[in-house]
This record gives sequence, C-alpha cells and structure tokens, in this order.
Amino acid sequence: MLHFLITAPRIPQRAWLWRYQGTGALLKHPGLTDQCRASNGRFVRTGPKKSRPLCTSLGGFWFPGAQARRRCLFVAIQASPLAPRWPQELPALVPFPGVGSTPSYHTRSHPAEVECHVVDLRSDTVTRPSPKMRQAMAQAKVGDDDYGEDPTVNELQRVVAELLGMEEALFVPTATMANLIAVMCHCRRRGAQVLLGKEAHIHIFEHGGIAQVAGVHSETLQDLPDGTLDLEELEHKIQQAHRSQYHPRPELICLENTHCSAGGRVLPLQYLQKVHQLAQKYGLQIHIDGARVLNAAVALGVPPSQIAQHCDSISLCLSKGVGAPAGALLAGAREFITEAWRVRKLLGGGMRQAGVLAAAALVGLNHVEETLKRDHDNARRFAQGASAIASPLCSINLAAVETNILMVRTLLPWLTPSKLCELMEAVSAEEVAATGQATSVRLFPWGKHCLRAVWHCDVSPRDTQLSGNKLRFVLDNCKQQ
Repeated sequence: MLHFLITAPRIPQRAWLWRYQGTGALLKHPGLTDQCRASNGRFVRTGPKKSRPLCTSLGGFWFPGAQARRRCLFVAIQASPLAPRWPQELPALVPFPGVGSTPSYHTRSHPAEVECHVVDLRSDTVTRPSPKMRQAMAQAKVGDDDYGEDPTVNELQRVVAELLGMEEALFVPTATMANLIAVMCHCRRRGAQVLLGKEAHIHIFEHGGIAQVAGVHSETLQDLPDGTLDLEELEHKIQQAHRSQYHPRPELICLENTHCSAGGRVLPLQYLQKVHQLAQKYGLQIHIDGARVLNAAVALGVPPSQIAQHCDSISLCLSKGVGAPAGALLAGAREFITEAWRVRKLLGGGMRQAGVLAAAALVGLNHVEETLKRDHDNARRFAQGASAIASPLCSINLAAVETNILMVRTLLPWLTPSKLCELMEAVSAEEVAATGQATSVRLFPWGKHCLRAVWHCDVSPRDTQLSGNKLRFVLDNCKQQ
C-alpha cells in the first residue's frame, strides 16, 4: 500500500494524506470535481456503469450442487452522490515521508537507492483482496443480514453449509467469535468444562474468551507433535471428572485442524473418528476450530465434509486460505445455528449489509482448491531448499510440512528467532552486490527457538525462490561472522 501526501494548488493551506491502493480503489478528497478511479496505478475519470451480473457459480470437486445451479446475483451500479470529485488538473502525488509501502509491526530501514521486493510470510491473514474480489464487493447485492435479508450472505451460508456437510452455517465477523459462540452454545452451564490442547488457538490466542465471557473452565492436555491429543489421557480426564463430585463436568472437546502451533499439521481422519466415538461414549460434544480446515481437506485429498462429519460444529475462517478481507462461518445442526444466531447478537456480531464481505468470500471459494494446492507446494519447495542448505544454524523438519505452514528452528543461543527475523527482513547494499536482488522476507517469531513462515495466495513461486535465496544469504553471512 503506497501512502502519498497530496497538496492541492487550489487549497494552499490544506494538505491531505491519501491512500493509493491500486486497482479499483477510490480516492476521496472533499471539494474536488469530477469522478475519478484509480486503475492499475493510473488515475482515470469514470462515469456511471450499467447493470451487470455477479456470478457466484462455484464448481469443482467440492461444489457439485453449486456447479449445477450456477446462481447469479444481479446488481445495478449507480453513481453515488458521495463519489469523490476531482479538479480538471490533478494535484501532484508526493511520497509521504516516513510511511513505508508495506505496513509493519516494527520499523526497518533499507538503503534509499535499493529497490526492495517484499515477501510477507508472517501469516496467511496479510493477503489483500484481488481485483475480482473488489469488483464483486462493489457489485454485491445486499440487504439487512440481521433480518436474514442479505442475499449474498445467505448464498455464502448455504454454500459453506453444503461444503462442510452441515445443515446450516452462520456468517460472523471473525473466527475467534465463531469459536466463542460454539463454546457458549455447547456449554450452557457456567463452570462447564472444555477439554482442549495446551497449544490450542482457542486456549492461547483468543484472550481467554471462553472463560471471560462464557464462564467455561478449560482443562488442557499436552498436544502431541502432530497436533493430536493422547486418546488415553483424554479418556482418563473424562473418567476422572465423572467419578468425582468435585470436578467440573466436561461437556465439550475442542480440536484444531489444521493445528497452527504444530506447524499446520493435519489431524488424520482415523484419529477424528476415534475422538468422535469417545465423545459419544461419554455424552460430550465436539467443536473443531477449522480456521484452516480447507488446507486440511486439500492435504488429505478429501471434501471438507469428510472432516466435519466427525464433529458437532466447525468454524471456518475466510481471511486466511480463502484470501477474503474479513469474516468467518460457524456450521452445525439447524437448532445449533438458531441458538448461535442469538449468541452472535449478544456478542455484537450481527451485521447489516454484510454482503459486501460475503461477496469476496464467494470469489475466493470459487478457486480455493487451486490456491491452497499452490500454497502447499510453495511451502514444501521452500522447506526442501532450506533443508538442502544444511546449515548448523537452523533446521526444518520436512516431515512436518504438510500444508502452508512451516516452522524454522534455530540451533544456537545467539541466533534467536527474533534476530533471524530481523536479518531476513533487513536489506543491504551488500546483499544486492552478492545476489543481484534486494529481498525483504517477513517472518514471525514463534517461541523461544522457533519462527514461523506461512504461504498464502499473494506469495508466488518466484517469491518462494527469492525467500529461499535470502535465507541462504543470511545464513552464509552469519556463519562468516
């Protein structure tokens, strides 16, 4: 994202900070004439457009029903009275000092004369809507979703429910909210117990919402390296609670698929089946945090419904592998989703014209299989190249790279994950002289001896190759020093 300081000759005492976002981004400036749109890096005037269809025909292995129906949503695009106005002569665009072209969690400096190529592997949440998504959002037919009247949201909910083999699905702002709603719907009594892994996203990265908001007690188990839980320990915890009048009553088991802290590991179908049988034996429910469940389905080569059949509810994040800007879904039985709607309202998650977000998700789902396969291939290719370096400074477990996430383990005390992340992000004239390319690779420190890299739809095979080259350069430099 480029930030510009724009000064208008007609308004000498005012300066405006504009944000130029590339294809299809409208820039606003009060008091200016004519309508203008930024398109492919250029400013051009545009007028009102005629009506045209927004097709959401989803096809392929996962969407046989949707492929047959090929439903289309129509919307008339009208000129808005609030559209930005521009003068006959456009003001000059000047880079705003101190604002980088890519947002950052921390500052970094590059030589002014070096043109830097940035590859952001911190997370698959850093993606930006594609031009097709932006177009779909602009054309989306909307209504009041809180009344159930937004046709695009309703279509998304129907598509995802079918995708996951569930009766219904509910569109919510975030996957964190989807998980919290699920726990609140399954655990009606305050003080009820949820069994989950110590490294589960729900337990570590969602601010203890199930305790703060739902009043639910977490009983944690040690996660195994592949993201699973030991079934004997799980059953022992359940039996221990059932035998004692002092223990909280377990009501829910939460699983995570794929498992983020385990490096995107996929839970085997046979394992899910055994957990399901165990839950049925003791009358417990199962919720799957399926933020990346589509990655799991692609890795296993099965429809997502084959994973979801082993649980009572499942969440799906749209701003990760799907590449949409926001949103998530919670899927389950019809009665469960009815109650989930009420809890969503309680948590402030009811939205109105949310079809503008749902439209982007429908576009992403249309080609998500192809996207995720490419992400997995790129992650695997990087892991193989990094392993081939055979550096004594860090290592990657190739067997653990199953989807789009990989963990790099540092092996020496002085090379901390944060230090290696800094070195991978920094760019120097020395690097340009040695490699002929200035590449800034953004990674995420993950624990005391580990850092994380995540592939997504905005990372190409070339980006992957450049990232591998950068790692080799950094490790060689560290070894020499």
